[in-house]
Amino acid sequence: MKKNLAKFVLTVYVLSTAISYAVIPKAEMGEGLAAVFAEKKTEMNPTNFGIMCISAVYPNIDIKPVKAQSGTQEGGITQAGIGQTGTQESRTKETGKESGGTEKPDVEVVVNDSDKDTKPRVFGKDPVVLIVHTHATESYLPSSEGNYHRKGRLNTVRDAGDVLAETLDKEGIPCVHDSTLHDEKSYNQAYSRSYETTEALLKKYPSIECVIDLHRDAVPGKVSVATVSIGGKKCAKYSYVVSNAVETYASNLSFVRKMNETAMKNYDGFTGNILERGYRYNQNLSSKYMLLEIGYNRNDIEEVRNTAEYFGKILAETLKKGN
Repeated sequence: MKKNLAKFVLTVYVLSTAISYAVIPKAEMGEGLAAVFAEKKTEMNPTNFGIMCISAVYPNIDIKPVKAQSGTQEGGITQAGIGQTGTQESRTKETGKESGGTEKPDVEVVVNDSDKDTKPRVFGKDPVVLIVHTHATESYLPSSEGNYHRKGRLNTVRDAGDVLAETLDKEGIPCVHDSTLHDEKSYNQAYSRSYETTEALLKKYPSIECVIDLHRDAVPGKVSVATVSIGGKKCAKYSYVVSNAVETYASNLSFVRKMNETAMKNYDGFTGNILERGYRYNQNLSSKYMLLEIGYNRNDIEEVRNTAEYFGKILAETLKKGN
């Protein structure tokens, strides 16, 4: 009877621990918990969190940690960019260098050797805009394989970045488009890696005034996403995520508001929703730093490319005004 009761109590404890882990955003757990996992060289997942707690109470019990399967995501729902419900993918954007957060487990990245070019592409002399991708493998329809992540350039946020860079070039704004796969091996420390890349490129090209970290958002399952018609073209919606935890907060927020003023006046009101968050996202690196989310995983790449083109025109006009 006592053994059965002990098993029951242990089961309830493990389940409650795992549920708490899944519900509470890891970014809110702080550096301490992440450091414990790192010290033990153990993956941070609900099962191992429960094992760690049990081991702390019953040190004589030898329970081995388990490794999360590739391609899985942890539960949890966060607010998405355009007033819709996103997945855990949205939460990974709340991490990064100096944020104190941890990132989601590895996702399966589909390797496509058709495009191995990850070197920065420079358009014009004395570039004014830098485009980077912390989560460079994020993809759109029709590339749903790998849980909407792929190494090949086609149908990814890098594809959208190409359109943005080419549009800026046509509009007379020199730019650099970096396609480093900061999340190729895992999402862990992707923001730290993109921080280093961005910092190095800013030193190499001191003429850069504006930095864009181009992402996409995500919706669960086969949820459909809304689009807008601009100039007869079907476009994905877009949003800005602005950190209010950096010293450049005021200038970054001011700049995206000016972007929206330009869009409202000259581009049929095609503005981006502004979301403020208490994580750094590397936005301390520039006074005109934008974490830009174009569309969702369920958007077709053509819708995304159309938005990238319009966004490039909006950005070019805003910069030319001297804002």
